[in-house]
Amino acid sequence: MCIKIGDIVELMPVSTRNRQLRNQDGMTDWEVMQIRSTQCFDGEIGFDIKALGSSKSRWVQRHEISVRICRENRH
Repeated sequence: MCIKIGDIVELMPVSTRNRQLRNQDGMTDWEVMQIRSTQCFDGEIGFDIKALGSSKSRWVQRHEISVRICRENRH
């Protein structure tokens, strides 16, 4: 599935930091803010995501997120 800006994604527990955000802070749903190649991933595509109801954001790779709500279906 193609991820677009505005989609709501679930942060998957694939790293220690992701597990901390999910378990301690309850941050499972995030909104995609940007999509672009990033230096931190050696030029690979990265997704800038922002936690719903929070100002926290972070860059992740595709395998770290799963689409929950597509932008076209949001009200």
